[in-house]
Amino acid sequence: MAILDKEKVSVIYGTPTMHADVVYRASQLSEEERRTKFATVDYVISGGASISKQLMKQLHETLGLKKSICAYGMTETSPATFMAQLNETGEKKCYDTVGYIMDHTEAKVVDQNGRVVPFGTAGELLIRGYCNMLGYWEDEQKTKDTIGPDRWLRTGDQFILTSDGYGQVVGRMKDLIIRGGENIYPLEIEEFIQTHSDVLEAYAYGIADERMGEEVGISIKLKENAKLNVDDIKAFCKGKIAHFKIPAVKVESLDMAGDHIFVWYPW
Repeated sequence: MAILDKEKVSVIYGTPTMHADVVYRASQLSEEERRTKFATVDYVISGGASISKQLMKQLHETLGLKKSICAYGMTETSPATFMAQLNETGEKKCYDTVGYIMDHTEAKVVDQNGRVVPFGTAGELLIRGYCNMLGYWEDEQKTKDTIGPDRWLRTGDQFILTSDGYGQVVGRMKDLIIRGGENIYPLEIEEFIQTHSDVLEAYAYGIADERMGEEVGISIKLKENAKLNVDDIKAFCKGKIAHFKIPAVKVESLDMAGDHIFVWYPW
């Protein structure tokens, strides 16, 4: 915060975790202090991991931003392949997508059999272009598994591509939770939980279960002085998300650097 004020920073670039910390620190300031410290900030760029709509909204509201830019990519693609445009307007584009496909880059979304899916349908994102790496150093097998003979690179990300060239990350292929035969994307649960006014961050994941195959686990970081229990969260979820996506859990309270963390486990 001191650097933002001292250097009169115009652009803040970081990961969602960094932005969550900025929101937390900024929320401790008075409205007048926020206006002063963030007066020079034109926009925020987020990358490295998916940022929730709720956190993006909090950034806009807390910092008084007019614009934010999301980008998508990976080390293997040098790295960015999607990015919001500076002249982008509209809440949907800012909050719901990772931007527009970049120049000289091809993208397609395929199903498990490698067939291209219709626009608006989730599947695995493949990228092709000069941005792609040549291969993994001294790992021929991993290179073959990732890049096909036609030079399409498999990202391993569940992705939705729209007809106008914008992209939306659904989650990681390997992070997909299959509970009793139902496919559950962790990102969907995380974004919903983060709409709770007392939640700062949430991370969902699958936990092995003998009966269901997998159960839904989630770790929640609360805002300062906030208090929630499992019944509060279940009540918040009821009727708003599918019943099979609500974690069947107990709560263990941990203390990490003064922040309250709820870790949910299956019964």
